[in-house]
Amino acid sequence: MSEQTVQVKTTGKILQSPCGPIIHGLEDVLIKNTSISDIDGEKGILWYRGYRIEELARLSTYEEVSYLILYGRLPTKRELEDYINRMKKYRELHPATVEVIRNLAKAHPMFALEAAVAAEGAYDEDNQKLIEALSVGRYKAEEKELAYRIAEKLVAKMPTIVAYHYRFSRGLEVVRPRDDLGHAANFLYMMFGREPDPLASRGIDLYLILHADHEVPASTFAAHVVASTLSDLYSSVAAAIAALKGPLHGGANEMAVRNYLEIGTPAKAKEIVEAATKPGGPKLMGVGHRVYKAYDPRAKIFKEFSRDYVAKFGDPQNLFAIASAIEQEVLSHPYFQQRKLYPNVDFWSGIAFYYMGIPYEYFTPIFAMSRVVGWVAHVLEYWENNRIFRPRACYIGPHDLQYIPLEQR
Repeated sequence: MSEQTVQVKTTGKILQSPCGPIIHGLEDVLIKNTSISDIDGEKGILWYRGYRIEELARLSTYEEVSYLILYGRLPTKRELEDYINRMKKYRELHPATVEVIRNLAKAHPMFALEAAVAAEGAYDEDNQKLIEALSVGRYKAEEKELAYRIAEKLVAKMPTIVAYHYRFSRGLEVVRPRDDLGHAANFLYMMFGREPDPLASRGIDLYLILHADHEVPASTFAAHVVASTLSDLYSSVAAAIAALKGPLHGGANEMAVRNYLEIGTPAKAKEIVEAATKPGGPKLMGVGHRVYKAYDPRAKIFKEFSRDYVAKFGDPQNLFAIASAIEQEVLSHPYFQQRKLYPNVDFWSGIAFYYMGIPYEYFTPIFAMSRVVGWVAHVLEYWENNRIFRPRACYIGPHDLQYIPLEQR
């Protein structure tokens, strides 16, 4: 293939090298065409398959939204019923996967999630069939049907993995899935072993809707890279989980709640926000976003839910009150206005989780429960026009050094 010159726009950092400019972190570099999600960071708009997130959050459920993201359109009533029934059938794990989770009971749940997803892939007969087909370059109608079935299984199984790890980590036996509960309510039931409050179930469902996809952050890119080798969907999702495990990607809502608890009172908000504007000052977790230069639309939605939740169950640690006071100071401070730094969804989402009794370490696994549908949808989309990723690096080391025998060094 002949060499081509292209122009790339970026808002990121450019590193100079002997080979030419390097876009540090590939910021703003396009990797494909997509019809899954779109973000207008300047206006604070998020679309899934053309639908505004506000409308989906108000009117839909995670089951319906996950169908939309996977299949590219809203389902009919019959299609949604069939999809939900399949998802319920797929919730159970292979017994060997359950033992993997049990053996990792004392590990961080993200390690267990990563390992359990990989293990489940090893025992899924559909996955083995797809692997065999991909190994000879075959990806036609039959293989696509397999791939979509595997995608549905991954969406269905993630809550079971997370809930089982929670149970094992507390020395408890697992609570098996219930077919009469929806995706979010069943997760809380498996986790805590009791019928969840409807508002708590709605909160989990809403959170899952809001995080189902967000273009191509690090975890989604990791899934693309692995899938581009024609590795399987389970391995691609395990890679995405591994990327999400890193503190620069996941965990901001956990740190935001920890900050609120440390601050302790809304009266300190002005002092904390002012200190955050100084060199070496504290970082306000959940403020600012790589893409949004306006108020994150997901944050507005989950703020309203958090307000409803504490109105019903109380705010004994003043988490919502502290967050509200910090937000007020941030939105009125010139430092944040000039830099277009606004609260994002992580600023609010951990508050309800904390009051539901969900431990900090499970905040990011719940994010993965949501984003898994985005990960698999992007992989399936990329496989329609697959090319293995193969970037380059500019070598700046020496050449042709003389080897010195060990005894002479």
